[in-house]
Order: sequence, then structure tokens, then C-alpha cells
Amino acid sequence: MESKLNWEVVERPLYSNYQPVAGYKALFRSDTDELLHIAKATYTHTPNDRFLETVDKLSNITGFPIELFDEVQGGKKVIAFLKCTNPVSVGGHEFKDYLMVGNSHDGSTGFFIGNSNVMVRCANRFTKQFRSLQVYHTKNHNIKIDSLANSFDDFTKQRQRFYDRFGEYVDFEIVDEHKEKLVNSIVDLTPLELAEPETISSRKNNIITDIHKSIEIETNALGNNLFGLFNGITHYTTHTRTQKNPVFGNAFGSVADINNKALNFCETLIKS
Repeated sequence: MESKLNWEVVERPLYSNYQPVAGYKALFRSDTDELLHIAKATYTHTPNDRFLETVDKLSNITGFPIELFDEVQGGKKVIAFLKCTNPVSVGGHEFKDYLMVGNSHDGSTGFFIGNSNVMVRCANRFTKQFRSLQVYHTKNHNIKIDSLANSFDDFTKQRQRFYDRFGEYVDFEIVDEHKEKLVNSIVDLTPLELAEPETISSRKNNIITDIHKSIEIETNALGNNLFGLFNGITHYTTHTRTQKNPVFGNAFGSVADINNKALNFCETLIKS
């Protein structure tokens, strides 16, 4: 697949009052001259051609075809999705999923690998970065990226662990209190709003209603369990919540933050 990442990162000195700022530099897009990042002089960025080379290498190693490339926030992050050819299922429900490869040019992440999935039944989307499969932008990062590209077994193990965990969610029965706590956390209700619901704004009340509707849809379909609760949130972020700049797989932005908050909530419950 042809990539649209036909630009590179250009490093330039950083100036203040017409004088160079010692110990810092600025990173720009070569095509639009848009500022990507102000970094310390020791910061080592990963060029797009290195990113593309690694994506091709991973595709050759895994046999997974490259599905698409994408840019986030004007190129501050670049990501690629490789379609996994061995489908998985949880509780009898099939998932299509992708090996996600990403890199940032703004220092927000390193070079990373993760999993992006879509439940076939409802097209709910969720993406998870694997912390153990991340390389930070240091002077030795090229060697570590080579090692990362050859760590397909690690990705396979992480992916299996991830879906096995979802299998545990199926067996965990929830009560209404769990739903209320998760929704209140996502909407970020204040102590006053929790104590006096009449103080909740109409905007927040609309969001609360929408999330509960999504949870009802998914728990009716998947069972009154943690799996249904989690998918209620991914249903909301996929089908109801409006996104200004959507990214494939809901990999970044507010929807990713909400999905991860839901995952952390579910993990806390299942470990308690």
C-alpha cells in the first residue's frame, strides 16, 4: 500500500529575541513547514522513512497486509495498521483486529506497537498500546526499533493476553452500581453534582443518558457482565460521541481516553 507520509521531519535551531536558545531545537514538517515539536537538543526523532521501513518489515515478518496509514494532529503522530490474518473471538463474538504501529514527532509517545480491534457484530472500536512494546526517542533508539520489529512473538503474547482478559470479563457479573460509577467517572461529575443531581448541566445529563443507552444495548446483547459494560462504552465512543478529527480504530483523542478509562475501571473491578 502506498503511504501518504511523503514528508520528513526537519530540525532547526530555536530562536528567542533573534538569539538561538541553547540546548533546544524545533521540529517542522518538510512539506508544510508546520511546527511539530520544540525539544531538547538531545531529543532524537524517528524519521518517517524509518517508520515506513519498520512497518514494511513487520508486514513481511508477520504476513499481515498493511491496511492503511494515518496522521494525527497534523503529523504530530503517524500510525499504520496491519490487518491480523488470524481472527479471534470472545464469548462467541468475532473480532477483526490490527497490529498498530505508531510514532510521534511531538514527544508524546515513543515508537510503539499495539492492537486495534473491531467487534464484527456492532463495529465497536478499541485500541490499546502495549507498554512493553515501546521505544523512546533516545540516541540508541534505532537499535531498539530493530529489536522491536523482530518481537512479533511478544506482540502475539500480548494480544492473546488481552483477549483472554476479555474472556474473564464475560464471567464477571455486574450490578447497577457498577454502571453508575463508571458513567459518573466518564462524565467527571463533581462531589456537588453527585450529592445534588439537580445541579448537573443539561449537557452532562444528555451525555449520561447517551452512555446509559449504549450500555443497555450492549449488556442486552452480551450479557449483564463486565464485557457488556466495557462494550457499552466502546459503543458510545464509536457510534454516538461526535469526533472532530476521527482516527481509525479510535486510537487517539477523547474517545481513546474514554475507552481507556473504562478499561481501567473494569480492570480495577476484576482485580478486587
